[in-house]
Amino acid sequence: MIDGDPGALYRRIQELEDKVEQLRISRRVLMHLVEKSENEKWEMINRLLQEKESLKVRNRRYARLLWEKNKELALLAGKLQGLPLPRP
Repeated sequence: MIDGDPGALYRRIQELEDKVEQLRISRRVLMHLVEKSENEKWEMINRLLQEKESLKVRNRRYARLLWEKNKELALLAGKLQGLPLPRP
């Protein structure tokens, strides 16, 4: 760059302004991608939390069913052995 050459200085200023504009655009694109990624992460977290709750409900139901079936089996086994039935 030649000192005092107004044309060279003007071109250099234009180059730097173009780079600044490119950086602004790049920053906007990156921020958009980060925001999109965060949204997807929270959607997945919420979906997994809902699935966890659903599994807990199903697990409780299944445990209750097993408990009832075990009680029935114990009563039937007691009847087969001729033992008196326990009072509830």
